[in-house]
Amino acid sequence: MKQLMNALALTVALVAPASEAKEPLRLSPSSKWHVNYAPDSCRLARAFGTGDDEVLLLLDRFQPGPRVHMTLVGEPLKVRSDNRRITLRFGPNDPPFGKQFTPATVDGGRAALVLSGGLYISGYDPSWAEVEGEDDGTRPLPVVDPALYGAIRDLEVRIPGKQAVVLETGSMLDAERALAACTDDLLRGWNIDVAAHRTLSRRVAPVGSPGKWMNSSDYPADMWIRGNQALVFFRLVVDAEGKPASCHIQQSTRPQAFDDAVCNGIMKRASFTPALDAAGRPIASYYLNSVRFKM
Repeated sequence: MKQLMNALALTVALVAPASEAKEPLRLSPSSKWHVNYAPDSCRLARAFGTGDDEVLLLLDRFQPGPRVHMTLVGEPLKVRSDNRRITLRFGPNDPPFGKQFTPATVDGGRAALVLSGGLYISGYDPSWAEVEGEDDGTRPLPVVDPALYGAIRDLEVRIPGKQAVVLETGSMLDAERALAACTDDLLRGWNIDVAAHRTLSRRVAPVGSPGKWMNSSDYPADMWIRGNQALVFFRLVVDAEGKPASCHIQQSTRPQAFDDAVCNGIMKRASFTPALDAAGRPIASYYLNSVRFKM
C-alpha cells in the first residue's frame, strides 16, 4: 500500500502544469514613462522587457481622481484559452485583486488584454465603489496617498495556466503626479475651473435615472437592421444651472451613427443638480458615463 501511495503521489507531481512551477518572468523597464495628452483622456505608458518578452503597460484616465483603465500589450500575456480572469498585485504591500479582461490585438497583431472597468493603483477602499455608482454628488472623491504610491516596487500579473509576469515599475508616485497634471489640463481644455473643483462642496449629479436618457427609438435604424452593436463613452459639460451645455464622445466602438445618437438623445433628456464650489455657489462642471447598444 505504501508503494502504491508513493506511485500516486509521483503521478500527481508529474502531471502538474509546468506553468505553475515556473518562477515569474521579471521584466525591467525598457523605456521611461510617457504621458499622452489627448483632448478627452490622458495615457501613461511604459515598456518592460525586450524582444519577444516585451510588455507594454498602458494606464488611461478620463477625469481627475485615482481611477485608471489598464491595458497590457505583449506576447507573454497572450491568451489562447477561454479564461477571462486576471489577478493583479502592486507589490510589495497591496493585496492582490481580480479583474475580468477582453483579449484584443494592437499594433499590427500584438496580443493585448483590455481590463474591464477601472481600477485603483494603490490604497483601494471598498467604500469607494459607492462613488462609482449613482449618487447625490455629496460623497467625497477618493484621494491619492503619496506614501502608498511611493512604496510600490512592481506589478505582478497572473493568468491561470500561464507563467506569471512581474513588471518592475518602481515607485508609482511620479507617474501618478504626471497623470494628475494631465487631467488638470483636461479640465482647463473643457473650460472647467480646476482650483474650484479641488474643493467642491457638491459634485454634479443626475436628476433621476440616467438609464432613462436613452430609449429603443434612439437605436439608429440602419445599425439595427445590420445587427451592429456599440459601446460609447461620453462627456457632458454641465452649466451652473444644471443643464448640459455640450456633449463629447470620449471613446467609441463606432460607427459614427451611434455617437450621434448618444449626444442627440442625452442632450434632449439629461438634467442635473449643478456642482457647488466651496462657498456653495453653483459652477460649471462635467459628467461622464457610457451607453451600450445591444440587440
